[in-house]
Amino acid sequence: MNMNYSDTLYFKKDSIIEIILGSHRTNRLIQNELIIVTKSSKLTPNEFLTLIEIKKGFKKKIDISNKLIIKRQNMNLIFKTLEDKKIIEIIDKKTQITKKGNEILEKITNKIKDKIIILFKNIDPKKMSGFINIVENL
Repeated sequence: MNMNYSDTLYFKKDSIIEIILGSHRTNRLIQNELIIVTKSSKLTPNEFLTLIEIKKGFKKKIDISNKLIIKRQNMNLIFKTLEDKKIIEIIDKKTQITKKGNEILEKITNKIKDKIIILFKNIDPKKMSGFINIVENL
């Protein structure tokens, strides 16, 4: 018998309700922190998320647009804004994060990291690695 991870007890009906509630609460807390921290750095959350995707290796606007579920025309505006703020630069059709962009990315990431650590500090590391693996594959 072939079983997927989704066939395990974690995805039984009662567990699904807990997953929905937990992910909603966690997402709200992280989103609120993201809004506060990005605003203090004069970025929007979508600009920040775009920077993360560029840092991860996505270079084409269409790939980032699909990954973040942002309309293509909005992605064009985000790229233009980031370029105007000198956070990214496009050289020979290649997008790169500038030194200023990396500093902003690091500052925001560190502030949000502290909030995430508080949220997940009581979770068993084995469960946390499974959770991270699931999130990365979404």
